Amino acid sequence: MKIYCGLWGLLAVTCGVSPSLKAEPAKNPVAPIPVTGQPFVADFYHTEGSPKKMGILFLGGSEGGISVLGTPRFLATNGYPVLCLAYFKAEGLPDSLEMVPLEYCDKAIAWLEANEAIQPGGIVVVGGSKGAELALLLATRHPDIAGVIAIAPSSVVWQGLPKKFWPAPPARSSWSLLQNPVPFVPYDRSRWFNPFDKLAVYKLYQRSLTQKEAVEKATIEVEKIHGPVLLLSGNEDALWPSAEMGDAICDRLKEKGFSYKYEHVKYKGAGHTLSEYSMLGGTPEGNKQARIESRNKMLEFLQAIEHSSAPAEVNQPGS
Repeated sequence: MKIYCGLWGLLAVTCGVSPSLKAEPAKNPVAPIPVTGQPFVADFYHTEGSPKKMGILFLGGSEGGISVLGTPRFLATNGYPVLCLAYFKAEGLPDSLEMVPLEYCDKAIAWLEANEAIQPGGIVVVGGSKGAELALLLATRHPDIAGVIAIAPSSVVWQGLPKKFWPAPPARSSWSLLQNPVPFVPYDRSRWFNPFDKLAVYKLYQRSLTQKEAVEKATIEVEKIHGPVLLLSGNEDALWPSAEMGDAICDRLKEKGFSYKYEHVKYKGAGHTLSEYSMLGGTPEGNKQARIESRNKMLEFLQAIEHSSAPAEVNQPGS
């Protein structure tokens, strides 16, 4: 049997769904502008002449390329300049999600922070699934990142997603730093993997999290983030245990005495994407409700950061 590249494709084999993502209809969309002449691949969402606001770096998941999900457009229609970054499976980038250099993302962050459309005071990174894993990881290295929104988050760095899973290739990290692999949790292949089991992918991740030594080394040091953290997950995620990993992130933040606000919102009846347009678990009703509520939560989170970073008013003498 031929296995598709990446876990979206692998899930397509196990669940019989299309490995391509369905674009969400957009109301009053902000047209994306391809970024050219830069050492990264991205679209920039921004309305010319709009007031300066905090910049958003958006990172999609294991589908690769520039994300077609509705979140970047939603944030842009609410006035936020959004850089939607591809980090693999695009022109000039790796074909598989393995050993992606964190330095590549550093260049995009620097570009966004220097953009004239961005309000000074840091940016917020928003990521979904593997993009959430990357968002949390990047924020531990960048004190100028003012906050993180992680959708279907991971508490650890995972093994990368090779082009083919069978025969099993050597395990490699999803990410690299200075050409060295970031410590990762390998997939536990101690049991036979049944490609016709609809829970196969989920069980693989769940089983892999029992590798205590690997998990300890690969746990993302979220306490190093210099801003608030919002975690969003569905309690019927069919791809990986995002709700449990989100709880693990909160447990670590509490244990380490994290000084910023953090919150984990878990949506009943929702799956991996928190959207009825591309469901991976949950019900249409549950995912639709999660999409609406989670986006309102994102706006509240961003507005709180903007308010906290706004310069204090100074009373003039005699006022």
